[in-house]
Amino acid sequence: MKRALPSSLVRVVAAGAVGLAGAVPPAGAQETVAITNATIHTVSGGVIENGTIVLRDGRIAAVGTAVDVPTGARIIDGTGRIVTPGFVDSYTQIGLIEIGGQAPGTNDHTTTEASLGASFNPLWGVNPRNTLIPNNRIRGITGAVVHPGGNKLFNGQGALIALDGATLDAMTRSESVAVYAAMGEAGAGTAGGSRAANYIELRNALWDARAKMIRDDRGDTDDKAGKAADETEQDTLAKGGRSDITAANLDVLERVARTELPLVLAADRESDIRLALKLGEDFDIRIILVGAREGWRLASDIAEAGVPVIVNPLVDLPDFEGLSSTYANAGRLQQAGVDVILSTFTSHQIRDLTYGAGLAVSYGMDHAAALRAVTLAPAEAWGVADRMGSLDVGKVADVVVWSGDPFELSTSAEHVFIGGAEVPQDSRQKMLFHRYRTLPPGG
Repeated sequence: MKRALPSSLVRVVAAGAVGLAGAVPPAGAQETVAITNATIHTVSGGVIENGTIVLRDGRIAAVGTAVDVPTGARIIDGTGRIVTPGFVDSYTQIGLIEIGGQAPGTNDHTTTEASLGASFNPLWGVNPRNTLIPNNRIRGITGAVVHPGGNKLFNGQGALIALDGATLDAMTRSESVAVYAAMGEAGAGTAGGSRAANYIELRNALWDARAKMIRDDRGDTDDKAGKAADETEQDTLAKGGRSDITAANLDVLERVARTELPLVLAADRESDIRLALKLGEDFDIRIILVGAREGWRLASDIAEAGVPVIVNPLVDLPDFEGLSSTYANAGRLQQAGVDVILSTFTSHQIRDLTYGAGLAVSYGMDHAAALRAVTLAPAEAWGVADRMGSLDVGKVADVVVWSGDPFELSTSAEHVFIGGAEVPQDSRQKMLFHRYRTLPPGG
């Protein structure tokens, strides 16, 4: 039976989160903008032809065909243009990596400190002046979920950031959106080399989290209910448990047990995906699959479980983790009813998200579903759909004006608004191009 996703899936994670207001400049900080005569893809409510959208005070003030343009507004003629929400890459480390392996001191996405585990949040290492950010946002990527790296049982938490802002507070949309763990070969590497050991350790940790949840709730029960809770707790503890999980880690895992945070499980092989689905069902927790290169083989099972899947549509080369890798993966999952989220799985080239979405469409994914997979689907999965992901009145004005179909290689993002403010079309590559396009004699 398909399990309905809890309502918390579409709520902003409140505990410890930085308020979204910090990511949107205060009223009056931006000019009022009206984009007129455009084809507007709202994502949540279909396509509006020859429509107008008004951005004011960092939010969407109006959208439709009978919208009055406010006096004094800056007008952008959208004739022949397409307007969409800004795109979100849901599996990246942009802002945490500057150069990569050649300069490990510039990387802040992972830690070797074993005691941190699930309590590690790489958000605090994000550099607002990271040169990769302008390079990618000018292609219409306005947000990103930065995830932890590492080779521990739980690598840490992820955070949702806007790709604009002079400070970390200004960039942060949600401080904690999920906890991350690996299965498959990577997971086996955290547990002595065996997938079976990795699965046992994940289960034991989740039993501990459930036991802690019962203990924490016990004080709110009467004597009879308390006795029942004691028995339930003993039964839970008898099923397993780990003695090496720190209190800070257990506090975070308890949020997973309470379905306040999803558990993102990296799994590519069909058998690993089945184990991931079993974890979600056995512990009644929210899970999100990432990778899932053989996900198309059990697309109906994933759809039945109501589990979102983050897919890299640019991968089809087989290996022992994904012998059945195919470009058609995203389309087959979507056609089976899976909520697909598209990502580039990179930090330097998240601008390729538009190309990847187009490739997914060419291999069977519905065009509207592909657009949803980089806008509203991520917003729902990360708990911020009430304030971003679609072009609805009152939502944050992350808006892109495209010269044509955003999934075509020849299309450019002519105007990119993040929180209602238009970001400059400058990047390090552009500046270097203009600097060296004309070399001095003998240069």
